[in-house]
Amino acid sequence: MAHQDTLMKALTESLSGGALKAVGVYGVELAEPLPTELPANTLRIDMAWRMQDGRLFHLEFQSKRESDLHRFLEYDVRLARRHKMKVRTLVLYHSAVTQAPDELDIGTAQYRVENVFLANLNGDAALDEVTRHVLADRWHPEDRLRLALALTMDVRDRERAFERVLELVPRVPDEAERDLVVAALLAFGDKGLGQGERKRLREELRQVFRMAQELFDEGREEGREEGREEGRKEERLAFAKRLLEMGDSVEKVAKVSGLSTEDVEQLLKKQQN
Repeated sequence: MAHQDTLMKALTESLSGGALKAVGVYGVELAEPLPTELPANTLRIDMAWRMQDGRLFHLEFQSKRESDLHRFLEYDVRLARRHKMKVRTLVLYHSAVTQAPDELDIGTAQYRVENVFLANLNGDAALDEVTRHVLADRWHPEDRLRLALALTMDVRDRERAFERVLELVPRVPDEAERDLVVAALLAFGDKGLGQGERKRLREELRQVFRMAQELFDEGREEGREEGREEGRKEERLAFAKRLLEMGDSVEKVAKVSGLSTEDVEQLLKKQQN
């Protein structure tokens, strides 16, 4: 439960700031996550938030086409009844789904959702855009979802795209932004992967996410034993080594990893010998 709360808190920020523009969705600024269990028969939705404009944002992530919208309508009726707010519902379809209903007419009311078909989006182009922004130090909120959702989009070479995601995640230029990318990847990015790919991706993400958490907590935990501090530095050195192998500059590696410039320069010299 604590892990889920942490993930949802990170996703609240990860999906805000215009990040959803990456999939053609505008005007979503989230304020706080909401419970996903609804009363009566304990229906469970995927995710929901209270938005800054006073409405609710309901997000569903689907691998199969919905034949009709009765299920989502029931979810939204209960959401609206519980919170006494209007609801905006977005359905993200991955895999091979390219069409699905977005309206339901029940006579007394018409119900609408917004569908985004990730299979119609170019994952290679999304990763190219992220790469350009990383190299130019021009990170945008949309890059969070470009990177997190690329593997659920259309790509020419899935294995190569998978490797590119693993290469790019550590190069996100800010620790806080890297956590937001990791949160989105954990929530959405591995949905269409095979079991082996999913295991490998989560192992890589866990390493980066733990690194970021250690850096955040460093200032509040100065009293921890010396051995723990040494362990943190070893993690930072391993992280910096990966960035240097990818060709990043000493200055950028020092900024991202939290190491001193001298430490990074010494690490670079060892690699060159």
